[in-house]
Amino acid sequence: MCHRMADGLLEAVRGLHLAHPELGPKPLLAKLREQQPDLAAGNKEVREALAALKAQESKPTEAAAAAAPPAAGEGGAPFGVELSLACFGFGRLPSEMGDGREKHPSCRYCVELKIPTTYWCDVNCPGNPGAWKRHAPVHKEVRRQRKNNEDGGEWQQRERETAERAARYAAQSGDEYDELLAKGARYASKEDPRREAKAYREAIALRPDKPDAYYNLGLALARSAHYVEAAQRFLEARERYPVGSVEWALAAANAFGLLIRQECAGWAKPEWWNDEGLKALSARVVRAAPDDVGCNMMRAHVLRAGHMAWEWGTRSAAELRKAATHWERAAALEPAPTKKAVFAGAADECRSQAEAM
Repeated sequence: MCHRMADGLLEAVRGLHLAHPELGPKPLLAKLREQQPDLAAGNKEVREALAALKAQESKPTEAAAAAAPPAAGEGGAPFGVELSLACFGFGRLPSEMGDGREKHPSCRYCVELKIPTTYWCDVNCPGNPGAWKRHAPVHKEVRRQRKNNEDGGEWQQRERETAERAARYAAQSGDEYDELLAKGARYASKEDPRREAKAYREAIALRPDKPDAYYNLGLALARSAHYVEAAQRFLEARERYPVGSVEWALAAANAFGLLIRQECAGWAKPEWWNDEGLKALSARVVRAAPDDVGCNMMRAHVLRAGHMAWEWGTRSAAELRKAATHWERAAALEPAPTKKAVFAGAADECRSQAEAM
């Protein structure tokens, strides 16, 4: 297979795998052939493409692997199992249970919160009784996040306007990809990230080369506290947007904001994840989108340093004052009172540190 064909197959498999993560190589190949009857690839090539995709995904470092729960088959759920129909507890698909079931029961709390569903073979998973303790904090995090983001309805109003624009554009273009983006935007405006994510996965399966569905899926997953996968989708969107564009900057800032979280601590980082790389990237990001909260937050975090997510050097008083300026800018742009107060407090702290030097 030539390099160009291999790249095309990889993108096609990537899109279908995101939309149907429960499928193995043979079912994926069947779906690929439905879409591309002349596809010059077999089960071996699809299997190799799946392996390549897994290699590209974030992988735990040696230190994180030592502290992580055991892999599937050893009493723990595999990374990414929340994307599939597999039991979160021990990673078994319904077809592997031997009792003819087609689907495991959904987590009722995920359903109530309207976030991407996690499945269980049983309420008390016999293969991994301790798995619930790893999953339950997701519900608490989603509720905490929604409380902190409360802004008097401004966000939902913006989402409704975005959904209306997307619907008009899709109606004019008549393009199936645009229709799926509009469908996802409509669910976002209804605060239903589960259905929103499903629409964007379908869009990625249809056009894995286009960035918008990756970015929007990242937003839906981030609002659902699926932080590790959300970071990966933002990185994939960043790779597809024109370098230096506003969209490229937003994708980078969103990925950064997730990768500094504890949930992503043990997973491999991009090549620019070092102090000098982050300084250079954050400067470009804020130049590209100076009026975005996330971009100003990224620049402020990097200039302030003090974060355990990467190894950083000494910061000067000038850098700390610049960090304070970006925290203040983020506070001015942020409509949610709780987050606005946090950013203002961070700005005051940076100025105090600069004055003490």
